[in-house]
Amino acid sequence: MHKKARTVLFVGLWSATTVCLAAKIPEQIGNWLVTVGPAGNAVYRPPKTIPQDTPPPEAALGVPTIFVPHLSVTDWKIDDGAYEIECEEGDEQYQFTVRPDGTLLELQYENNQTNIKEEADELVYAGTKKAIEIEAVPSRALRTLSQAYPGKKPEKAWTARTVAGLRYVIQTAGMAFYARSDGQIQAARELSDGGLDEIDPKDRPPVDEEQFRAEMERLLSPYRKRFNMQSQIKKLGSTPKNPDGSYRYVVMGDSRSQWDLWSSIVKHIDSLDPKPAFVINSGDLVPDGFASQFRNYYIPPLLETDIPFFVAIGNHDEGYEDRVLEYRYLFGNRSLNYFFDYGRARYIFIDNATEALSHERTLKWLGRTLADTPNGYRKYVAAHQPPSTIRKWAYHAWDSEESKLFTDLMTTYEVSEVYLGHIHAYSTAEFGGVRYTVSGGGGAGLHDRFGALGNVHHYVICDVQANGTVKQQVVRFHKKQEDG
Repeated sequence: MHKKARTVLFVGLWSATTVCLAAKIPEQIGNWLVTVGPAGNAVYRPPKTIPQDTPPPEAALGVPTIFVPHLSVTDWKIDDGAYEIECEEGDEQYQFTVRPDGTLLELQYENNQTNIKEEADELVYAGTKKAIEIEAVPSRALRTLSQAYPGKKPEKAWTARTVAGLRYVIQTAGMAFYARSDGQIQAARELSDGGLDEIDPKDRPPVDEEQFRAEMERLLSPYRKRFNMQSQIKKLGSTPKNPDGSYRYVVMGDSRSQWDLWSSIVKHIDSLDPKPAFVINSGDLVPDGFASQFRNYYIPPLLETDIPFFVAIGNHDEGYEDRVLEYRYLFGNRSLNYFFDYGRARYIFIDNATEALSHERTLKWLGRTLADTPNGYRKYVAAHQPPSTIRKWAYHAWDSEESKLFTDLMTTYEVSEVYLGHIHAYSTAEFGGVRYTVSGGGGAGLHDRFGALGNVHHYVICDVQANGTVKQQVVRFHKKQEDG
């Protein structure tokens, strides 16, 4: 081959790689429409502060009047810009979480005599929902909903077995409502915050430790080799496939709710061209960290892709008695604090969300790992909880003492970027010369402080250039409007 021909071939290959990095991203997947935009979101609009002695306005008080007209309000308090209003009589208690404008966020019921508590996301036994016609729902429940949501018609309905017996489940106005056979609505929650979640009876506390471990092994042992973090690191290797050292990875988090979205996100990531070398998930993979949840929720979509998924454990992943047994059984004993080197970068994952390891021990390990990073390597850190030293995230963040030590380490060792979750939104900040990105839009109920570009389900594409710099794109998911 002539020298000129070799030059043309090299330029052609380099151009093909560059074009791939800018390749078109699919505009829809499953029931979701997809938009793509540039990185960065500094918007922060905290909810209006309500003085603690401000009584609930009529709009908020009107909600319990609709759902439990036979009861009076017995207590209320303010929590994070919303009212928690209690209506109690005898052993029965209904608790409403309502915004000042009367928007219902959640309804819970508790009976102190029977010790039954009805919470929408921990109520229905898995696999027991049976679809029914709307007309089959008790008329009292339909009247209540028509009064609460004038002009809104129920969209779907089911019967289901629950911890409290038979319940009618009604989906309307972005909420799931749970009604008794007499039509009294007992529980409600936003769909985007686990309103239609189901529980596996096996997730209830086991009779003994031996039974627990046997069930954990039965459900998870077939997947240990595949999902062990050290095995995935070995499979990934350390050298990008592109000759110029460029590669792609994805950042996301808080994928614990909405199976449809979680599975669609995995399929969408797998469809990218070029395909990511790996994915960083900032934790909260499943609602409680139980073995059946990993088996039935987290694992199935990942069996359809060969992309390694690396996780920084979240507080919802702790499992039975908060001991992190299921998580470590599936992902390996070295899955809480670990790192890998890829290209000319070090990616470090820490546990700042559980008590499996002391945070003091974790921070010491983190400092050593940063200090030992090879010269010339960029450093990236992933953790679940944001540091409270960044004030706009302090409302839902790591404790202040540990946070200061953490951000000091990030600045001292000139970390290129820190990836976080816990806050269910997309938000970015710079602190102490370091970039921080919260990407918690993988499925859990969205927070409402970060504007149209932040209060949205999403993931972040990170394209590492030949010189090591990273270009980011934010991939946002919007639910398709159902016909009618």
